Amino acid sequence: MNFPFKEITLTPGNFADELKGLRIVQLSDLLISKKTTLAYLHQLVIKINELHPDLIFFTGDIIQNFASTLRAQLSTFKALDAPAYYVSGNHDFFYGLKTLKRELTCSNVSCIDNACVHLILNNTPLQILGLADRFSKIKAHNRPIKELFSALDENVSTILLAHQPKDIEFIKEHRIDIVLSAHTHNADAYPFHALLKKYQPYYKGLYIKGKTLLYVSSGIHSSYFQLKRKSLAEIPVFTIT
Repeated sequence: MNFPFKEITLTPGNFADELKGLRIVQLSDLLISKKTTLAYLHQLVIKINELHPDLIFFTGDIIQNFASTLRAQLSTFKALDAPAYYVSGNHDFFYGLKTLKRELTCSNVSCIDNACVHLILNNTPLQILGLADRFSKIKAHNRPIKELFSALDENVSTILLAHQPKDIEFIKEHRIDIVLSAHTHNADAYPFHALLKKYQPYYKGLYIKGKTLLYVSSGIHSSYFQLKRKSLAEIPVFTIT
């Protein structure tokens, strides 16, 4: 079984010293289907737990079949040891976000679409802001961007979860230390890669925009138009320094 964990160090300039050493696992574009075996998911959870992360973030596109048919697969995440949070991707809206939320809630994975979670780690506050996918507008789901960002405490270290990296455009003058995204699948969909890179200016790896660090994960699985090489898949494991 291929579990492409990738150790990455992030050094955001304004992050609280007490949060240095924080370990985060990012899971993106799992695209779980009825063909995804329970053995694979059970082993994935075991491997993640062995890394002893403080937090686990799912940054969208977790399913590739209707959520109502994937109860057994989604229930495997109940065995995750660390607190887990999730934001939607475009696939999730298509295949049934309401049911997906219900199943993930039963597995102790909290959906934070258009919400902010306030945590205390090492006696220090941390804000986790989540945005629903841009595709949500097509499904008549409102994204109250102005209200969400205006409500942030500018004195608190903040991580933004957004499936599409272009959502970094909303940070403007607000304090966002880290943005974790996915969606682009490494922009490696030949022969469309040049167009994808133009449409998605942030398509792979680490970017620095002002005082904000953006990491775009290639994710675990490929899009419809890709034949993803195993070397391109990744499960980022971040250490804050």
